[in-house]
Amino acid sequence: MGKPEIFKISRGLASYKLPDYYAILGLAMTTDAAHVRKKFLQLAKVLHPDVFGRTAEEKELATNYLSKMVSPAYQTLHNDRERGEYLATLRLFAQGQKQKAEQPTLKSELAQKLYKYPHKTTYTKFVEEISPLQYKSLDKILQYTEDLSELNLVYLLTQQSLVFSSASSTPSATSASPPSTTASSTSTAEVSRPPAQSPATRSIQMAELFISKKQWADALKELKAAEKLDPNNAKVFGMQGLVYMNQNVAMMAKTNFQKALKIDPKEPISLKYINQLNSSTSTQAAKPPAKQPDKKSGGGLFGWGKK
Repeated sequence: MGKPEIFKISRGLASYKLPDYYAILGLAMTTDAAHVRKKFLQLAKVLHPDVFGRTAEEKELATNYLSKMVSPAYQTLHNDRERGEYLATLRLFAQGQKQKAEQPTLKSELAQKLYKYPHKTTYTKFVEEISPLQYKSLDKILQYTEDLSELNLVYLLTQQSLVFSSASSTPSATSASPPSTTASSTSTAEVSRPPAQSPATRSIQMAELFISKKQWADALKELKAAEKLDPNNAKVFGMQGLVYMNQNVAMMAKTNFQKALKIDPKEPISLKYINQLNSSTSTQAAKPPAKQPDKKSGGGLFGWGKK
């Protein structure tokens, strides 16, 4: 199996030095934000290293696709501000290319058909034909992503009025709304609005992936990055405590569990393990140095990391 050294595409928007996050996720540019999250969760499951039947090399490749392509694309499209900036860039690009009136280079047969007979419905139909095939085989991911990016390029160049995905949390204004809003209705809208996503979400997701593979050092690196992005996130400290516990660094594990519980007294990871950790450290402190646990044993505390 060919193992790409760089996870990137070269056709479609990439030929103009633009990232194509929609193509990476296998989505049309008209997809709303709710479906962006749904598709990301599907791909995270498909690319999970524990998928049965894969070799060690295939598991590593799948993990890299998830961390280097899929997760960054999702992070951009799921964040209102980042998605807005990205779509503004695409609009400017489309305007500039339409003024040049240059015919794009298209390798995909479907993209050539769409360019000849452009229509929004046809564009969506072609994307839906390719998308189910995109992540079926690790060898074909980049090829199908490039095919999708060519469709996206044609959509940008041929549609007079570009329609992109809607915002995930900010409701759009309607013509039926009155010009002024009462304080009570504004308050109600703010209460019903879903909470903002943590800026550390991507790092937390990657840490969870590394923890599932017992790659403690990599997990800790992601969690340290998450702590900088969201220093009041109890889950981040709880996960750090879990990682330190499996590295047999009991004091650091205890400190992080305590930080997590100070932020959120109900943080589940810390609640689950801090009492066991206190018991373990007390027992070890009572033993003479000669009785310390053998550092050559394969597992972490309480059996974590064994096997």
